[in-house]
Amino acid sequence: MSDDFSLTSELLVRELDAERFGDPAYLPWFYGANPRGAAIEENVDEGDRRVAHYAVLPTVYRDAAGPGPFIFSSNVATDSSVRRGGLFREMAERVYKRAAATGAPGMVGVGNDQSTVVVVERFGWALLRPMPVKVCAPVTPIRDVESYVCDKPFLRSERFAEVTADLDCVPVRGWAQSWDTDFLRWRLSRPNTHYLLHVSDAGLAVSTRAPGPLKVPCAVLLKVLPRSRSSLPISGARFVAAACRSNHAPLCIYAGWNAHVKVHGIPTPRKLQPSPLNVVFKPLADVPASQFRLDTFEFLDMDAF
Repeated sequence: MSDDFSLTSELLVRELDAERFGDPAYLPWFYGANPRGAAIEENVDEGDRRVAHYAVLPTVYRDAAGPGPFIFSSNVATDSSVRRGGLFREMAERVYKRAAATGAPGMVGVGNDQSTVVVVERFGWALLRPMPVKVCAPVTPIRDVESYVCDKPFLRSERFAEVTADLDCVPVRGWAQSWDTDFLRWRLSRPNTHYLLHVSDAGLAVSTRAPGPLKVPCAVLLKVLPRSRSSLPISGARFVAAACRSNHAPLCIYAGWNAHVKVHGIPTPRKLQPSPLNVVFKPLADVPASQFRLDTFEFLDMDAF
C-alpha cells in the first residue's frame, strides 16, 4: 500500500469501518484499479496524520441516449478532532468541480438518514428514494442455473467473457449503471470477498453471504442482469434459490430495485434494518434532480458488499 493509501486507510479505519479499510489491498483495488478511472480524492493532512478525506469514483451510466460518464460518491470521513471545521465543505466543492470536469452530469451516492439530511439541506443533493430491503425465501426449484465461484481463474476465463458479453442489452427509460465485462470483472475482484455468479438463459446474478452474526444465515442477492435472449421482466426466484443453495443459507436478502427483474420477498421495515439507506443525487450539469430517475439500483451498484 502506498503511503497515501496508508494515511487514508488509517483515517477510514478510525472513523468508518476497521474491517473493510484495514485490509491493505482494499483501497488500491477500489481507488486505483477501477477500469473506468482512478478515484477523485481530496484530503486534508495535519503533519503525518490524515484528518479529512472525500473520494468519488468515475463510472459510466446510460439513459435512452446511450452511455456516458457518471460519478459514484463514496467515502467521506473527518477525524473527530476536527469536525465542524468546514473541511468537508471545502473538500466537497473541489470534488464537485473535478467531477463535473469529467463530463458527468451528476453523482449518485448512498447514505444513512443522518448523512442524507446533511447533504440534502447543506450541499444541494436530492433524495431519490429510500433503498428498500426484502427477505426472500427459496420457493422455486433451481433449474438451468449454473453457479460459479468468482475467483481469479474464473474471472479471467473464456466462460466469464462469454456470459458477460451482453450486459447492457436491456432498454432504459431513466438512468442505470452501465455494465461490461471489464467493469464487472473488476467489481467481482474485490479483495477477500466471496462472490458467486449465477448464470441462466434468462440472466446473470451475483450473490454473497451476509456478513456478521445474524440469527439466521442469509445469502445476499447483489445484482441481477437480464440477458438478451430473455423476455422482460424476468423472475428473480431462481436466482434467490441458487444464492441460498450456493451460500448454504435458508434465506436471501435483496435490496434496491430493478426495472426488468421481479424479486418477490417480504419487505423489511426500516426500523428493523440495522442501517437503513437512502439513494441521493447531486446534479453537476443541466439534469434537474426532479427529472432524474434511476431505473435500477442494487447492492452491487454501490460499495456495501
